[in-house]
Amino acid sequence: MISDILQNLNPGIKGLHPYEPGKTIDEVMLKYGHSEVVKLASNENPLGASPKALEILENNKHELHLYPDGNGSKLKEVIADHEGLLDENIILGNGSNEILELVARAFLNPQTSSMVSCHAFAIYKIVSQATGAKLIEVPTEKWGHQLKKFPTYLEENTTVIFIANPNNPTGTYNSHDEVYKLLRDIPSSVLVVLDCAYFEYVTKNDYVDPLALLKEFQNLVVTKTFSKIQGLASIRIGYGIANSALIEVLNRIRQPFNVNSLAQELARVAICDAQHIEQSVKLNSLEGNKLFDKLTNLGMECIPSVANFISFKGPFVGQEMFKKLLERGIIVRPIDVYDMPDFLRVTIGNKKDNSRFLKALEELL
Repeated sequence: MISDILQNLNPGIKGLHPYEPGKTIDEVMLKYGHSEVVKLASNENPLGASPKALEILENNKHELHLYPDGNGSKLKEVIADHEGLLDENIILGNGSNEILELVARAFLNPQTSSMVSCHAFAIYKIVSQATGAKLIEVPTEKWGHQLKKFPTYLEENTTVIFIANPNNPTGTYNSHDEVYKLLRDIPSSVLVVLDCAYFEYVTKNDYVDPLALLKEFQNLVVTKTFSKIQGLASIRIGYGIANSALIEVLNRIRQPFNVNSLAQELARVAICDAQHIEQSVKLNSLEGNKLFDKLTNLGMECIPSVANFISFKGPFVGQEMFKKLLERGIIVRPIDVYDMPDFLRVTIGNKKDNSRFLKALEELL
């Protein structure tokens, strides 16, 4: 019987709920009969993928029968040049989420604990609980990570701290000084994972400098992704940077051929497409300011965001408004799972999509 098998399930998995992605365009079209749907739910780049990366698709169709480079040597070389590091400081992942999972598998178990902020990216909780580790959540201040309080929540068995900077879903960020002080004030035996998935969108002068931190602290892993500003979410590729000893440990448990050939080639070009990145940042800043102001003028409570999304709430029940927007062909993201009931998160899209969203929201208020 299946119940007999499930008795042997790892303890951490028994009470775990899987990550729930946002609704897809096809799913909403099929259910509600729309011919056109605006998706502002998953923080995707409204400009799409790097045009330079897309140009190379045709050149790779004749190599689909070959295994990818298991080491990702060419891509690592480009990332190393881009980051000012060596190849040995880089690990590639099937999305940056895989790097987070590798860290959890390497350093967490039922006798340890991990630390996160309340309202932090859901994957930290999932990868921690899956190992059976205890999860310590630190209260926020104005929806942001209170890194100054993290040391006071440390337990003797705490081995990993996850920091989203900027944080999804709040859009808040921590300064370089705040992260530096945390690293200075915690034991060197505690590994800090600095998740910088949205870092390209940040225009604040005091934002964290990961390379400066890596030069001084060996208990640090920085993760980055090609899913956001490079617009390559569907091919699943990201990377981590750290000292070579940490990278070597993570590579021991990394699956062979975890990043496919096409992803490696596209990422290798996209990371160097400065024009696409610059245009994406410019559009996000322009439309983000407009969207924030218009939501505020509609009476919404908006969390100031440095990323490519805004979380807000208003005089409505979040799940009800989410469903009403779906009926009008607008996909946003309810974030009850982050203990933020009645908040919705909307991706900053292009002018047309933002206008359609705002018009629908105003009509429903």
